[in-house]
Amino acid sequence: MSLRDRKKERTRRAIADAALRLFVERGYDAVTVADIAAEAEVGTRTLHRYYASKDELLFAEDDEHRAELARLLADRPADESPEETMAAVIGPLVERFADRIADARARDGLIAGNPALQARELAKRNAVESLVAEHLARRLGVASGTDVRPLLWAKVGMACFFAGYEIWLHTGGDLGSHIGDARTALLEEFRSAGI
Repeated sequence: MSLRDRKKERTRRAIADAALRLFVERGYDAVTVADIAAEAEVGTRTLHRYYASKDELLFAEDDEHRAELARLLADRPADESPEETMAAVIGPLVERFADRIADARARDGLIAGNPALQARELAKRNAVESLVAEHLARRLGVASGTDVRPLLWAKVGMACFFAGYEIWLHTGGDLGSHIGDARTALLEEFRSAGI
């Protein structure tokens, strides 16, 4: 990464961090874009070069996460089962969150208190599921709109991720272990139901 790119990344991160601090202190609706720019010590035009709207600041890393997930999926072996693929790609994603529990809790609390942000979060999760389902459909050689398996595996895999993530937000500990526990619990439930 060039010096210019590193500076841009620092500015982008400083803006997002300033926004989260202000949202937590004052409440999401009470904070303006001008407030965030002032806190980050940038102009509003600079802020808008990085983020088109205020709500994007709470979802600042979504594009990066989806790009990373797409790269991880593309690197998986062609003969791998959907379950193996889901297990393999979750680990590297966990590393992006594991040491940021305070920010994750703050962000989650802000989203929980705002219906528009909840809708954005749901749309984000659906976009991730669609990305995974499309990948799995290609690997299975089926159409994602007519074969239920890719979407089912995507939903199950991401449900395990988000179940573990929510437990981690409430209890702390190791995020990867919580996600692994969710996968194990699901498989045990299937076994006990004779599935």
